[in-house]
Amino acid sequence: MRSGSAIGGPGQEPGGWLIEDVSRENGMYVRKFSRVMEQARLGSGDEIVIGRTRLRFLSPGHPVAATKLLIPTHPFFQRIEKPINTLSILLVCTMIFTAHVYMTSLEDVSIPKLASGSLGFLFAVFTWAGLWAFAGRMIKHKPQFAAQLSLSLLFIVAGLVLTNVSEYAGYALNSIIVEIVLAAVFFSGLGTAFLVGNMTLATNVSLRKRIAVCSSISLGIIAILALLYYSFKDEFNPNPIYFATLKPPFARILLPAGKLSGNRSVDQFLTQTAGIFEFPDKIKKSAGY
Repeated sequence: MRSGSAIGGPGQEPGGWLIEDVSRENGMYVRKFSRVMEQARLGSGDEIVIGRTRLRFLSPGHPVAATKLLIPTHPFFQRIEKPINTLSILLVCTMIFTAHVYMTSLEDVSIPKLASGSLGFLFAVFTWAGLWAFAGRMIKHKPQFAAQLSLSLLFIVAGLVLTNVSEYAGYALNSIIVEIVLAAVFFSGLGTAFLVGNMTLATNVSLRKRIAVCSSISLGIIAILALLYYSFKDEFNPNPIYFATLKPPFARILLPAGKLSGNRSVDQFLTQTAGIFEFPDKIKKSAGY
């Protein structure tokens, strides 16, 4: 095959380039004519196929469309991966987690224990973010570790908030079923959103497939946990585990006056309920007291 190598070079014709199959044995497939030819006149942007090789001829001034991102980065991820925002999220979330551990502990927690708990929390978050950053480096050639770290921290804090919401709802309605159902709904939705965010940063999978895969994973985990709970649940347990957590100070702020104990003071409440443990004389006599 012979042709001009550039504009103004040998072989260029007024309408483009004149190319020719010199050996004339197999010819060349010219796409704009949709047939095999031994000689053809090509303009800028035309394409020919020789065997398994595709050649496209472009002049230096040929317009080329701008490159488009397969999946554009959401502004939310652009904000949380900035170093100052990532550092701020790290400090605030670590403080919230430490405060949660301190407030929910049933015994006095020393500073070394709080520090060790915070280090364990940070280790888990950094490990999770590192795994997804490695996946992003292998798939998209963009690790985006800072965004993965910020997303993981926000997920844990959101999980703490939703845990308290479900506990308060169960306490206010006096129903462990309500607490469990709300927790399952909250964490299935939150887990789906979190995994979708991880996959958005690390892969080029479409949004529909991401939601389908992540929701299946979240619902599968919830189903497995529910199955394990009911499989190992005894019909009678001499040492039952109480799931309900009393939160009266905050509950009194949320609920209208009179829903829990009305406007009674602590002394009035104790006086009025003292008779609960006083047995009538008939019961005492029948019991031999």
